[in-house]
Amino acid sequence: MRNISKKSLALVSAATVGAGLLAMPAMANHSWSNYHWERTSNEITVSVVDFTTGEWAQSNRARTAVTDWNASDYIQSPYSRGSGINTACPIVAGEIHVCNDDYGDVGWLGIASISATRGRETHIIGGVTKLNDFYYAMPQYNTDVWRQLVMCQEIGHDYGLGHQNEDFSTNTTDSCMEYTSTPTAIDKTPDQHDFDQLANIYAHSHGGSDGGDTGGNPGKGGGKGKKLGNSGNTPAAWGQAIAFDQQGRPNVFKRSMSSYDIITHVTWTPDADMGDHHHEETGPRQHSGDRRF
Repeated sequence: MRNISKKSLALVSAATVGAGLLAMPAMANHSWSNYHWERTSNEITVSVVDFTTGEWAQSNRARTAVTDWNASDYIQSPYSRGSGINTACPIVAGEIHVCNDDYGDVGWLGIASISATRGRETHIIGGVTKLNDFYYAMPQYNTDVWRQLVMCQEIGHDYGLGHQNEDFSTNTTDSCMEYTSTPTAIDKTPDQHDFDQLANIYAHSHGGSDGGDTGGNPGKGGGKGKKLGNSGNTPAAWGQAIAFDQQGRPNVFKRSMSSYDIITHVTWTPDADMGDHHHEETGPRQHSGDRRF
C-alpha cells in the first residue's frame, strides 16, 4: 500500500478497532533499537531543514521524502530550506538537517546520525542525513530511484526506524527501508509496514496534548538549536561498531559524548569492502566491481 492519506489510515484503523482486531500487524518489527523522539503532542513535529544542493535540491528530494513520511499519523514535520553552505552538517538539537557533498571514496551512499539521551528512555534530540555525491556522480547510482531511496531511508532512520530487510541480494519489500542492489520505483517511499512501525514506536505520549509543542523536545543534552557535534565521514569518526549488516560489515556506530551518544547508521554501497572488520579506522576498500559504471 503506497502513499496512504491520513484520512484513509484513520478509517482503516477505526474499522479494525470496531472489528475487535489488532491494529498493528506482527510484521512491523523494524525499529532502530529503542531510539525515538519524545512525543509531547499529537504528532512528532521536529523540523526537517534541507541544505542540499545540485540535483538533490533541483528535484526537491528532501521535501518529497518529508511529504512521504508525513503520511504517518505520528509524523508531521515542517519542511524548510536552510541558508548558507552546510556540508559538514553538524547535529542540531530539536531538528533534522539534510546535507550533501562529495565526501570522498569512503564506501557509503548515505548516513543517518542521531544524538540520543542515555538511560531507559533513549530519546533522539537531534538528527542529520548526509548524502555522498562521490557515488551519485557514477551512472549506477545517479538515478532517480537510488537517490530517492537513500534520501527516504536516511530520514526514516532519523525518526527511529531500522531496516525491513538487510540482504543486498534481494528486493523483498515495497519500502525504502531495506537494502537491495536492484531497487525499483516502488522502493522510493515508505510502505504500510513502515507506518505501522512508527505507530508502534510513537503510540505512547510523554505528556501534553495541546498541539503547541514542537513534538521534538531536545530533552537532556541541550536546548533547541544547540549544536551537538559532527557525525563525521569515516568509521574512525563514528566510534565503536555496535551492529553489523548481513554481509558482516559494521553499519551502526556509537560515539559517547558528555551527556548523550551520537549513533550513526551507514548505508554502504552494495560492493563496499570493509576489509578487516576489527580495524574500522582503515576505512572501506572498494571491489573492482564498483568501477563498472
